[in-house]
Amino acid sequence: MVTSWILNSLSKEIADSVEYANDAVELWRELEDHYEQTNGARLYQIQKEINDLSQGTLDITTYYTQLKKLWEELSTFSAKTQCSCQCTCRAKENMHKAEQDRRLIQFLMGLNEVYTEVRGNILMMNPLPSMAQAFSLLIQDEKQREMKPTNHLSAGSVSLHVNTSGNANNFGNNNFVTNYAPNANFPNTNRTIPFCDYCKRLGHTKDKYFKLHGYPQGHS
Repeated sequence: MVTSWILNSLSKEIADSVEYANDAVELWRELEDHYEQTNGARLYQIQKEINDLSQGTLDITTYYTQLKKLWEELSTFSAKTQCSCQCTCRAKENMHKAEQDRRLIQFLMGLNEVYTEVRGNILMMNPLPSMAQAFSLLIQDEKQREMKPTNHLSAGSVSLHVNTSGNANNFGNNNFVTNYAPNANFPNTNRTIPFCDYCKRLGHTKDKYFKLHGYPQGHS
C-alpha cells in the first residue's frame, strides 16, 4: 500500500524506473540516490536567489513576501545547528539580533531608488529597527506615493483642462467667436479674458452664459 502511494505521487517517467522495487524502503532509497539534492547545492541556490532578488516592478508587500520565503527556507537547513540551551550571557539573543539586522540590510538594499530617503532614515536609527517596524514605515511611504498623483494636480494640467474642455463643451470655436466677440471684453494685446463666476470657465461672463439666460435665435 505504501509503495502504491509513492508510485502514484511520481510522474510517469520516474515511476516507470522504480515500479519493480521489492518494497517501499527500497523504492524510497532509489529515489533518494537518484534525486536527492545535497544541502550544499540547495544552500547555494537559495542564497543566490536572495542575492539576485530586488524590488523591480513589485510592490513592497510582494517583494518582502518573496524574500521572507527564501529566508525561512534557508533557516530550515540550519535548524539542527541552532542551540536550545538556556543561555545566561545573552549570546544567543545577540546572535539573533545580528541575523535580523543582516536581513534588514539585505531587504533595504533591494528596494527601488524612490525609497532612498526613507531607507536612509531607517539606517540612521540606533539600534536598527525590527523588520516589522521597517516594513511598516515603507508601507506608509508607498501609500503616500500612491495618493500624491490624485490629490495634487499641477497648475499646467488644470490650465489645460480649462482651455480645452471649457471651449469645446460649452460654445465651440465658431460660437465662441460669433456669439461672444462682439460684446465680450476679449483680449487684443493686453486685455483680460472674461471669466464666468457660475460655470468657472473662461471666455464669457455670468450675464452672457447661454445656459442661464437662453440661447440666441439661430443658435444650433
